[in-house]
Amino acid sequence: MKLAVAARIARRELRGGLRGFYVFLACLALGVAAIAAVGSVRESIEAGLTREGAALLGGDAEMTLTYRFASDEERAWMEGVSEALSEVVDFRSMVAVRHDGETERGLTQVKAVDDAYPLYGQVALDPPMPLDRAIAGNGAVMERVLADRLGLEPGDSFRLGTADYTLSAVLLREPDGAGAGFGLGPRLILRKAALEPSGLLAPGTLYEVKYRLKLPPGHDIAALERAAESRFADRGVRWRDARNGAPGMTRFVDRMASFLVLVGLAGLAVGGVGVSAAVRAYIDGKTEVVAILKTLGAEGSTILAVYLMQIGALAGLGIAIGLGLGALLPLAAGPFLAAQLPVPAEFTVHAGPLAEAALYGVLTALLFTLWPLARTEEMRAAALFRDASGRVRAWPRLRYVAATLGLAAALIGTAAWFSGVPKLAFWAAAGILGALGLLVLAAAGLRRIARAAARARALD
Repeated sequence: MKLAVAARIARRELRGGLRGFYVFLACLALGVAAIAAVGSVRESIEAGLTREGAALLGGDAEMTLTYRFASDEERAWMEGVSEALSEVVDFRSMVAVRHDGETERGLTQVKAVDDAYPLYGQVALDPPMPLDRAIAGNGAVMERVLADRLGLEPGDSFRLGTADYTLSAVLLREPDGAGAGFGLGPRLILRKAALEPSGLLAPGTLYEVKYRLKLPPGHDIAALERAAESRFADRGVRWRDARNGAPGMTRFVDRMASFLVLVGLAGLAVGGVGVSAAVRAYIDGKTEVVAILKTLGAEGSTILAVYLMQIGALAGLGIAIGLGLGALLPLAAGPFLAAQLPVPAEFTVHAGPLAEAALYGVLTALLFTLWPLARTEEMRAAALFRDASGRVRAWPRLRYVAATLGLAAALIGTAAWFSGVPKLAFWAAAGILGALGLLVLAAAGLRRIARAAARARALD
């Protein structure tokens, strides 16, 4: 019965419009929108990485050996479980070019490939040509940054090890570039057979050999991984597959997104100060209404429910606006972001990030509105009629203090859980709480200074 009465009063008061709540709505909507947008971009990139996992890896699965090639037994097993097999040798070396009697050198990450490379995707070259033609014979391709540094143009010669090669084209994009991991130098690609005269794969050379497998349709990648690890457990074989084709890029995206979400939470917390101030000002403006309701017999809990329902409805509106912005902004910026990103992305509406942002919004709204709303229970009708300012004690009842602390703990715990980096989340929360504490101390100091100045002026 009390809730029905409270709902009816709240509905009637909301007919007065949103005056005084524009700051409340803006703070809540912008904070939720920032978190939702960051989460949506992260989800879009992760969806693109999952979809293009095979192309980013260079195959459905990859088995890597260090400082050696596969034995006949290992190669026979890989050929037996796959439709196609590609062998790639990866190592670092120095490219040497002679100009006017002087030798210039540049560090490069060499990729020596076979005829089957690439199993997925296409290599983009300038001038455009098929890769097999560009690396035929002693031909090679390299990234533009290396070619420019050494002053090379297509058709020029350079030395790699003890052999000479010809630059056929500039490498613009390799399909498995994002999944290759960290490289100390720009990429150079040539045929593996052409690498033999260079002497670069002599004993003592640091190199890796990657065997990319194109698996038949309907394959069980998990079962194949278990079989490979069981068969080659003591041979130093490392396994990767298309389920996480670019683990380094995935980790980078996750960490960057987690950091940006924490930044968004900091903005939401700062906006929460505006939310709290707006609610406090609204409640102070309702002093006469609260006095009348209490005079008519309304209990403190009923009045609290009235304004909690009003603030809840407005918070829901602010969160809905934020979710709409957070869903639409990545869609609008999708074409531009897709052109700038080095990895594929699927920009669409993702429910997960929106639900996460909504949860943050609800917890923040409750955290910053419960304290000023709880003051309505402390207002007494007789005191209000005698003092229109409606002053009440600064601290609400203990149960509201406990609820506020519980909401703060829930918000911090949620951030730690969803971010995946709890230590960073806890330190970020400590920094936010410290900043808010400094703001409270600064406000208290300013009030004291203002009172002292007023007294001094009155004495004059």
